[in-house]
Amino acid sequence: MKQLLTAWWLCLVLLPRPTMADQRTADAAFQRATTAFISGRLEEAERQAEEAEKAGYKKPEAAWLLGAIYTKQKRYDEAVEQFNQALAIDPKFSLAKLDLAEAKLLQGKYAEAVKDYEALKVLDPESEVVDFKLVVCFLLEGDDTKASITADVMKFPGKTPAYYYARAAIALKRGGKDAAQRYFENAKKYYPEDQCRFFVQSLKEVDLLASTAQ
Repeated sequence: MKQLLTAWWLCLVLLPRPTMADQRTADAAFQRATTAFISGRLEEAERQAEEAEKAGYKKPEAAWLLGAIYTKQKRYDEAVEQFNQALAIDPKFSLAKLDLAEAKLLQGKYAEAVKDYEALKVLDPESEVVDFKLVVCFLLEGDDTKASITADVMKFPGKTPAYYYARAAIALKRGGKDAAQRYFENAKKYYPEDQCRFFVQSLKEVDLLASTAQ
């Protein structure tokens, strides 16, 4: 038994350990991956994120970033795997939880997405984005009643235009393009363009809004 313990200890000692230089290399690769992702260079972002992991980047952000890249590339199964890896490292990583729910939504796994969003709602009851996503999930599940009930209790006016876009989504599902357009116009009156763009893109991704819409 003593010999086995000694052998096990020697294995640990002899294992290669990351040096400060390795850590700097990993950090630099992750930073390049982040920059590439923000600028839309997804293939480069993927390559650099993988390099960061190979160099010993052990933080959950690396797996999360790969998941975000795969989501953009519509590689949803791989995205889910990466988000789960990030959460295995840090179970409280809220951004990975949010993006995991998003990947399931885009996969068409609406019931699973609802479950994840509802869990997020418990953690952050004030999240307007989560409320909006729940409305979208219910609409795509075909449960217009739940979608309307959820929209009814959304904060209005909120810090984001989530309420307007939730109402627009309901209108679009019912074929009310004119009503939806009024919600879009009002949202643009009161909220910054970048916030509005996020919700517009969210509706486009699930085909509730035409890809050519502004």
